[in-house]
Amino acid sequence: MGSNIFVRTIPLPETVRAVTLPNSDCTFDIYINSRLPQELQYKALEHELEHIRQDHFYNDDPVWLNESEAG
Repeated sequence: MGSNIFVRTIPLPETVRAVTLPNSDCTFDIYINSRLPQELQYKALEHELEHIRQDHFYNDDPVWLNESEAG
């Protein structure tokens, strides 16, 4: 992963653990739900990082496939 990744914790809806947004400058913003217990925040972060490692933001695969690959 050669990109800069910025991680922030913010309150998100209960059903959302985390969201990653790719930026036009090849950086990523990861937003982790601050309402989650710390252990789940770490798991959510690792999941989002795996999406970046697998280049899921730049493929046309179905979401279900990308989610299964990210674990």
